[in-house]
Amino acid sequence: MHSLTPFSCPHAKLRPSLPFLTNSHILAPPLLLLCLLPTAPHMEERLPPPPPPPQPCATNSPQLQLPYIGPGTYVVQVPKDQVYRIPPPENAQIAERYRNYPGREKKRSCCCWCCVCLVVFIAILIIIGTLIGALFSIVLNPKNPRFSVQRFQLKNSSTQPLYNITLKVNNPNSKVGINYKQGEDVSLSLKQNEIASGTYPSFYQSHDNSKEFRLALKASKGDLPMQVDKSMMNKKKKVNVTFTLTIKIHAQMKMGSLRSGTITYEVTCQVKVDTLAKNTRVLSQQCETKRI
Repeated sequence: MHSLTPFSCPHAKLRPSLPFLTNSHILAPPLLLLCLLPTAPHMEERLPPPPPPPQPCATNSPQLQLPYIGPGTYVVQVPKDQVYRIPPPENAQIAERYRNYPGREKKRSCCCWCCVCLVVFIAILIIIGTLIGALFSIVLNPKNPRFSVQRFQLKNSSTQPLYNITLKVNNPNSKVGINYKQGEDVSLSLKQNEIASGTYPSFYQSHDNSKEFRLALKASKGDLPMQVDKSMMNKKKKVNVTFTLTIKIHAQMKMGSLRSGTITYEVTCQVKVDTLAKNTRVLSQQCETKRI
């Protein structure tokens, strides 16, 4: 039997914080040595750091534990006094800033600029058309059409007498056609008194071409002039009558795809017939065409 002898660690001192350990407790067998040594420096590095001191909490206000709120749609209730209150002055400033936003002024200026460009474009087209018409008239120098009276007939009816006049128009231009527009400026006069009026048709006449067209002039209301009635009723002796035919014609010169502006011609014809009875024959006629 081995006797137990007290063993003390030569390099250790008892911790003062452990008074309950005495020499009798530090007894160990030869195979087991238990030394209560102070903590070595390399051992202190391995120990975990001490926990942080507890935070002081207010005794008067208990800590509230808020539940977790996940994403979703929520209804927020706002007091009525905040909903129906008078809007703050900042809202008026925001509205005024929006009203005077430079983008609106920019849009307005763009619209005005587009209108100005459109007006300028139309004006340029008008100027170009006028210049083309002027150059057309100056360079080509188209000649005036020539008119002549071919036939003259008075058709007396119980309702209203009708003067049927056939004219022939000649286009002397070798490269330019003439497009005649329909008009109502036709009058027949006797001794400077208008006795009938009517219209002329619209048609196109190519270059170096002659064409006939007919006018149907309705007599003015009232009785026929004495000279007309006498020439129509006298079948034994022919009574000559001289009329004045006046026509204002609106025409347009055309050469290929080029067209001139509207040109107005005034045609005046002096026509003398042998009689207004049956088989009326034109004794003489002379027509003059001038541009107005």
